[in-house]
Amino acid sequence: MNAAARARVLLVDDEPAQRRGLARALVRDFDVLTAEDGPAALGLLATTRVEAVLLDLAMPRMSGAEVLEHIKARYPDVEVVVMAGHGEVDAAVAAVRAGAYGFVMKPVDPEAAASTAVERAIERRRLLASVRALEERVEEHEQLGEVITSSAAMQDAYRKALGVAAVSAPILLVGERGTGKELVARAVHRRGPRAAERFVAVDCSALPEPRADEELFGGGRGASPDERAGGGLIEAADKGTLFLDEVSALPLAAQARLLRVLTHGEIPGAGGEPRRVDVRVIASTCADLRERAAAGQLREDLVYRLGVIVIELPPLRRRREDIALLASHYLNRCARRHGRDVKRFGPEAARLLREYAWPGNARELESAVEHAVIAARGEAILPVDLPASVSGRSGPERRPPRDALVLPAALGELPYAEAKERAVDAFDQIYVRRLLQRTGNNLSEAARQAGMDRSNFRRLKKKVASRGDEEPGKAGTDVEDAEAAESAELADAAQDGDDAG
Repeated sequence: MNAAARARVLLVDDEPAQRRGLARALVRDFDVLTAEDGPAALGLLATTRVEAVLLDLAMPRMSGAEVLEHIKARYPDVEVVVMAGHGEVDAAVAAVRAGAYGFVMKPVDPEAAASTAVERAIERRRLLASVRALEERVEEHEQLGEVITSSAAMQDAYRKALGVAAVSAPILLVGERGTGKELVARAVHRRGPRAAERFVAVDCSALPEPRADEELFGGGRGASPDERAGGGLIEAADKGTLFLDEVSALPLAAQARLLRVLTHGEIPGAGGEPRRVDVRVIASTCADLRERAAAGQLREDLVYRLGVIVIELPPLRRRREDIALLASHYLNRCARRHGRDVKRFGPEAARLLREYAWPGNARELESAVEHAVIAARGEAILPVDLPASVSGRSGPERRPPRDALVLPAALGELPYAEAKERAVDAFDQIYVRRLLQRTGNNLSEAARQAGMDRSNFRRLKKKVASRGDEEPGKAGTDVEDAEAAESAELADAAQDGDDAG
């Protein structure tokens, strides 16, 4: 089955014999409709969805060029392949310029020409449809402030968050900085019944402790007497959503008042009388709230109240399938913002993005891509355009990396064979160390990436470690660490026995 199997194709030809022959050939791979002239073809298109049209240019009543013009005006996503005689080459070229995918020459070889041309036209149509769908999805997510992800773990967390958007219970979003907690909170607000009301975001870690109570619950400087008796940022979010980012940073006094908001929907009012508020609270944290509570830094009852619904957002290193998707999204957005004609990542830059740990998560990735877009000198982003922390290159002093292959000048004083042996030893040490670092000292994975049998790679590693002992300061240290870690891997030892057998 080819990629265009069972797509619906309309064959338009006024010659009955050729129409029947082409239909017999095309029906092997496609659902085929036929029409004897232009008006009949347009009538079928008005009632039946097709993906491609195989169209004869020379027909009575309505020429193929006229039919093509009608199709492209009314059904622009339908691909058209035209059939032309040898005297109609100019007309066929004009048809391609008018929007046809391509043309085949008559007499048509049904197998080699028509089927292949139609199949490729349908593949192009489906590819363009996929690109449009992805662009629409990204655009919709940008407009709604939603998460762009293909990770199953992130999609599960997102679905869970949106699944409780309609209720008013507090939500606690747990995750490292830069994992998109505010983005998820805004999506929950937009999908819930409070979408028409305000979304108020508060960075609790940025609130000065002496004024945190005033900022949240009212009475801040510059406020009118009525405003000082009101609810500050919490009252500003009345009927809407209050997002408390890094909630564990709130002072204890503010925590007590927040607990009253959560349990009774009350804030201090004029004359000390409580004032009612209706606010949906979404909090976030990158800390363990129970540990904070055990240390006396957070009220335990507040932890219970905030954690009615807990949703954990995975870090980027646990959803590496999202790196390329997010990086492309950030590239397009940053290129538009800065007016740069940067369109893609080069292969090596893309590899560096995939392999970097991203401790700052999506926020760090966006910053790195913006840096690269500004630094790029062509359409493609190269490793040199990425921040040094991502590319691994040294700083301004341009010192070589710790494991760069730098050959001592003394090698030039040795005989060639001995100098070569020492240089090869240095390469082996650097190669093995970097491979073990990249694979987390996993021998099986390191051997696979090296393209070696596991037992042979193990012998190379032992040789490198022994060479490292002979020369202090050489690259043997990390390899020795791998040896120590390996001593506990009984299963690996057993596997080695199998390999040796």
